[in-house]
Amino acid sequence: MRTFPLQNPTSSIPWDMIAPHEEQAQRNHGQTLKRLAERMGLSACEAIAVLEDRRWTPMNNDEAVKKLAQMVAEYEANLKA
Repeated sequence: MRTFPLQNPTSSIPWDMIAPHEEQAQRNHGQTLKRLAERMGLSACEAIAVLEDRRWTPMNNDEAVKKLAQMVAEYEANLKA
């Protein structure tokens, strides 16, 4: 499975999960997902903003990591359903 890198903590999310949000990544960061991945990916809160199709706003890193983990778990559960 292809993955998209996260900066902090060092981990990743499924590429297919973030790929449909390419336009939001472009709006938020002015770069493609491919280029962002080449440049060490996104932080957890940046990834959440892209996945929620909204502008980036800062959030507590620990909360962002937990929320993103929940989003990934829900995504993976939906794949298995």
